[in-house]
Amino acid sequence: MKKQTKNMNKKLIKHGLMVCFLLAGLLLHAQEEMSDANFSLDEALSLASENNREVQKALADVEAAKAGNQQALGAFLPSVELSSGYTTSNDPLYAFGFKLQQQSVTMADFDPAVINDPGQTNHFATQVMVEQPLINLDAWAGKGAANNQVKATEKKIEYTKEHISFMVKQTYYGLQLAQNRVEVMKKAQAATNSYLKMAEDNLQQGYLKEADVMAIRVRQYEQMAMVQEAENQVKNVSEMLNFLMGRDIALPIQVTDSIKQVSFSFNNATSILNRSDVLAMQHGLEAQKKLSKSDLYKFAPRVNAFGAYNLYDADFGGFGDNSYMVGVKLQWRIFNGGRNIGKYNQTKANYNKARIVYQDYVEKENMELSKASRAIAVAESQMVTYNLAADEAIESLRIRTNRYNQGMEKTSDLLMAETKAEESVLKKLNAIYNYNVAVFKYQLLASESSQN
Repeated sequence: MKKQTKNMNKKLIKHGLMVCFLLAGLLLHAQEEMSDANFSLDEALSLASENNREVQKALADVEAAKAGNQQALGAFLPSVELSSGYTTSNDPLYAFGFKLQQQSVTMADFDPAVINDPGQTNHFATQVMVEQPLINLDAWAGKGAANNQVKATEKKIEYTKEHISFMVKQTYYGLQLAQNRVEVMKKAQAATNSYLKMAEDNLQQGYLKEADVMAIRVRQYEQMAMVQEAENQVKNVSEMLNFLMGRDIALPIQVTDSIKQVSFSFNNATSILNRSDVLAMQHGLEAQKKLSKSDLYKFAPRVNAFGAYNLYDADFGGFGDNSYMVGVKLQWRIFNGGRNIGKYNQTKANYNKARIVYQDYVEKENMELSKASRAIAVAESQMVTYNLAADEAIESLRIRTNRYNQGMEKTSDLLMAETKAEESVLKKLNAIYNYNVAVFKYQLLASESSQN
């Protein structure tokens, strides 16, 4: 009996240890998941700069532009082509020519009967052909356009990262705001629940009317709907922040930085001409200009050098005889049906349009910069005002709550004060968010390129 009890105790201890280890593993896994879900603003920005899809697309554009630049090197570098072919013929002209190239002509080959009926003649030819551009004005201009296109895409990715950084900051603080809204509403909801309990007690004792209790219940239902809407907003903003960071939108996420006013000082920027997106447009405009020149230079002649080294034999794999040829060729296509003229006119029109688009963009962005400067001043003033209003509303609610507990305040007045306090706190939080976003937008619009 004792032995059975002892074995049973061992089994219980063993199962207990297994359960403990399992719970410890689950707890550790949960802690790791919570750790992976917590992000500071700097961590969110770092992750977005690496994984955001807009950044990755801009990087692909840079690689494509660099590849195009490599293709444009054909204006300067030689081309080398190796070819090998086999030909057989009984045509008198070709047969005699093959033998000449193979350097195998004998006196017997001048026999008219042989010349007229040479029979089947085999010919294996291997050639190395080299071409070197010497004067190719349109290709040189095209190479310059390709260089400017690379610079434009590099500036574009710089601004893309800055814009994504702005979006992450805006969304990160938006998530802070949404989570704080939920907290404020739940606190107000808890206060309303306590009011309802107190009102129901007073109703039973005959101190209140049913209408007062019903008014509190109505407020309670309204708050439930508002909390649901606020929680849904938290989910929406969480998905957007995950998306900007390149994460699965369904993953949990928590922001660790508290909502507060960001520090800021004006850099007195009055122009956007050194901003990376504007510089990208400038390089793009220069590329269009050089493309127009490239099409104009198509009317000019081209000069190319060439050289060929040939190996001939009548047998496969043989290299019995060789020859070479070098030369310089001038090529001038004077008229090709108007295609060059039409292409030049088209690229010239595209350049003029790009110049107008650039000027229009600069003017609009300068206006946006001025608006952003004024928006900060307005947001800062509103933040001070709503902060004072929130303090006053909270104090008013405290006083009315004390008077209500003493039976000296109407239920409707208490609910109105509670609603006003909740709205004021939410407006205060929203004012901080608006100020921060105004600062982030100004910093984006007033930014200057960090690359030469």
